Amino acid sequence: MIIAIDGPAGSGKSTIAREVAKRLGLRYLDTGAMYRTVTLLAMEQGLVPDRISEAGALAARTEFRFVERPDDLTRVFVGEREVTDEIRGRAVSQNVSAVSADPGVRMVLTDKQREQVAMGNLVLEGRDMGTVVAPQADAKVFLTAGVEERARRRQLQLEAQGAPQPFDQLVADIMARDEYDCGRQLAPLRRADDAVEIDTTNMTIDEVVDAVGALAESKRARKWSLSRMVRSPLDTWLYRVAYTIIPPFCRLFFRMRVTGVENFPLCGPVLVACNHRSNLDPFFLGSATPRMIHFMAKSELWRFRPLAWVLGKMSAFPVRRGQVDRQAVKQAFAYLEAGAVVGLFPEGRRQRDLPLGEIRPGVSLFSLREGVITVPALIRGTDRIIRNHILFLPRVHVIFGPPLEIPLDDKPRSERAAVTTQRLVDALLELLAAHPEA
Repeated sequence: MIIAIDGPAGSGKSTIAREVAKRLGLRYLDTGAMYRTVTLLAMEQGLVPDRISEAGALAARTEFRFVERPDDLTRVFVGEREVTDEIRGRAVSQNVSAVSADPGVRMVLTDKQREQVAMGNLVLEGRDMGTVVAPQADAKVFLTAGVEERARRRQLQLEAQGAPQPFDQLVADIMARDEYDCGRQLAPLRRADDAVEIDTTNMTIDEVVDAVGALAESKRARKWSLSRMVRSPLDTWLYRVAYTIIPPFCRLFFRMRVTGVENFPLCGPVLVACNHRSNLDPFFLGSATPRMIHFMAKSELWRFRPLAWVLGKMSAFPVRRGQVDRQAVKQAFAYLEAGAVVGLFPEGRRQRDLPLGEIRPGVSLFSLREGVITVPALIRGTDRIIRNHILFLPRVHVIFGPPLEIPLDDKPRSERAAVTTQRLVDALLELLAAHPEA
């Protein structure tokens, strides 16, 4: 899914786009930071204001690197140099409109942004996302707000950065920026004909995110059939059939209850890491999720040909336990890069006697992949379904926890891997404590 968010300066585009991406499990692209970065570099090389026409070549040479952080603006790097705070200064704000209006700069950065759009599963924001960069976007939003409200937001942002500015000056700057952006000949600021306009003046961040999220889900529902048989183009035909039969069966006979499904991203690459109590766990976990899961399962299951055929049609794939299985890792990455959901049981084998077995550190290999959302899951009750070869009908409970907070990539990978594994252990232990056995 592609979500394009446009709007004038200070309307809340960056904050809303970042939160929407986080909620829906999508990637986030701050296109404004790209233009600001080129503006900063052009100013440093003396191209502003008289040689802006040379900035296109500068933009083509610039290698952008973005690092997400949970509760603040995206960190922006040019090579190893961080420019996050510099590009938000007043001097850049006063010149970015002129630089971004240059045809050479715009052509180069538009191409770079379209490369990101082509990869899919993206929320991008700016001033011409829905009209020029991604006119094919699944959902288009145009955010606006009163000038004074936008100036107030900008003032709070600058104060937090330790660079306060007078309110009246900010109002004047924003009004001048609006006039320039709307009046420029190349890619002017305007609402796309099929964009939904949202006035954020009297709305909280959560309210705006809810509105954009609801719009995205309505577009997604119209994109795919409302039938449960067709939920995603990645679903296999056998999975679509099974999904119409197995979940109602689980709810009827095992009174299956699902908690925390709102924590499960509805699109984008997702890794589901679940405890393992029974060979029946994949059936219940798959029935509880709103999306198809491509399970990594022990290779021994593929020895029985009919079962191997079914597993293949369900898009499960084998992994050799107790060794490094490069083919399984490659297959998991392929699914994640396609924006799909991969499910695994990081304990490695069923745990009959322990509440939680040792979590294998290999799970962090996938969690640290850029754009992947890791969701911890807990299953209760499946180990009591078959006892002494007798079938019972206990209540089964599937719980999804909040997505893991992945360490920033400014730390060594080994350290990030260890922290990620420990956070998964802590998340599963918290779910066990919060949801004791019935």
